[in-house]
Amino acid sequence: MLKRFWQSTSGNFAMMFAIMLPVLLAAVGFALDVANLMKARSDLQNALDSAVLAASRLSDQTGTRNDTFNAFFATNIANRPSLINAKAKLVVEQSVNHIKTTATADADVKLNFAFIFGQSAKVAAAANAFESNAKLEVALVLDNTGSMGAANMAALIEGSKEIIKALQKVKDDRPERQIRAALVPFVTAVNIKSAEGFVQSWVDMRDEVPLDDKSWNGKNFEPNKDAKGKDKSRVGHWKLFKDLEKNWKTGPKGEWKGCVEARRDEYALLDIAPDITLPDTLFVPYFAPDEPGAPVKSPNSPDYFNNSYLDDVVGGTNAQKQKSQAKYSDPTARANAKLKETPNDTTGPNYGCATPVVPLTEDLVKLGGDPVKKIKGELDNMTFWYGSGTNVSEGLAWGYRVLSPGAPFTQGDAFKAPDTSKVVVVFTDGENNVFGASKEAINKSDYGAYSYLDTGRMGALDRAGALKKVNEATKTVCTKLKDQDVIVYTVVLGADTQANRDLYSTCATGPAYYFPTKNIAELKAAFQTIANSISPLLITH
Repeated sequence: MLKRFWQSTSGNFAMMFAIMLPVLLAAVGFALDVANLMKARSDLQNALDSAVLAASRLSDQTGTRNDTFNAFFATNIANRPSLINAKAKLVVEQSVNHIKTTATADADVKLNFAFIFGQSAKVAAAANAFESNAKLEVALVLDNTGSMGAANMAALIEGSKEIIKALQKVKDDRPERQIRAALVPFVTAVNIKSAEGFVQSWVDMRDEVPLDDKSWNGKNFEPNKDAKGKDKSRVGHWKLFKDLEKNWKTGPKGEWKGCVEARRDEYALLDIAPDITLPDTLFVPYFAPDEPGAPVKSPNSPDYFNNSYLDDVVGGTNAQKQKSQAKYSDPTARANAKLKETPNDTTGPNYGCATPVVPLTEDLVKLGGDPVKKIKGELDNMTFWYGSGTNVSEGLAWGYRVLSPGAPFTQGDAFKAPDTSKVVVVFTDGENNVFGASKEAINKSDYGAYSYLDTGRMGALDRAGALKKVNEATKTVCTKLKDQDVIVYTVVLGADTQANRDLYSTCATGPAYYFPTKNIAELKAAFQTIANSISPLLITH
């Protein structure tokens, strides 16, 4: 009997359960209290983050910041009964161009299983917010060439608006803060005839230019003759525009739209103020010559002439026909003219000239359906323009000028000013390129900011050599911008070639500032990332 009792196993489960019960309860209690502590820690962090953000968006004195911080923290903690004796502290550091807020908080959490941890445990949290207090100037330098097409242009406009909206959000949070943006659309040239800030005296308006003048004004045309038939001067582009206009009857007048040639030699990329006493510093009005042949719609050909808009009134070689001045004042030639300034069919002296620069302005965009403001409205006006190719260096040169405090545009604060941050966002959908007339005996390209390829103004007479020079010029402007502490973002769409990687990763402030994108979705994402990084309020744990 006794032996059978000792060998019986019918009560082993109950015995083992009795032995294991405290262990099981401890495990359950541990899991529940750990979960409660993690939840309490998260609630405390969220309450602290909200209070820090509320205090960081204020422009008031430290006392008011502390009051706001304490009020927000108390309100958020009131809805968290698990947090007991919650306390928080805010420390504010403020300099001329930033505000840094550092906050810490702790609280007790009542535990369900006191025999494991004790009656309560303490949780803690920390948060830091950094807000730039500096003024902000942002220049959008945007490729408007024909290769963009309607879909890519729409995506570029939408992405650019995200940056403008981010800037507007900062302005709404901090109305006293000066935040301005500029817009620089470019093809091969830039249109500087903006509604605001433009001064006609920047432009070389001479009717006659001395033969030995170093500028390129009038070099594409036959010289003026004296009474004996000898060359006496060059014709100024301004004079040619006036000749076209005075014979105007119907259709476009042929007046200067606003694009300019690059200044010669070292002045091309320098920020030297235009001075009418120093003609080399002036900007030559862009005047695309009428090319040989009858007036026709532009074929947008890489191989042949693309800009024949007047009757040829003289015979001879193609070079002689193109150089003739007579056709610009000839009433018959003007009556038959095919002058068009539509993006997909541009013919005339303003060939491929895009929408104007918008200099720095606080007139950005109103959110929530309010009236369209200047920058947003001008973004909507952008479109793509066929002809002449792509010259990012010229776009960037004008990006530099709109940020500069000196003429031609004077809206910018001084470079390296301790209370001003400056940013350039440059976008292109391809490599720098020279377009048109490759198979013609003259020109060898469309007319652009550096005139024709065969003039040698791009530093070489062949395409490869010229493009190498333009790429070098692009790097030069990027270096000048970065030397002035300007932050440079570069965005490339669908052209992540080795040449572009080398050029635009070098141009950007750093690797994280270069965005090669393959499609519209990636383009929009890149602009959103840039918008977020420009936004100056950051919170970290």
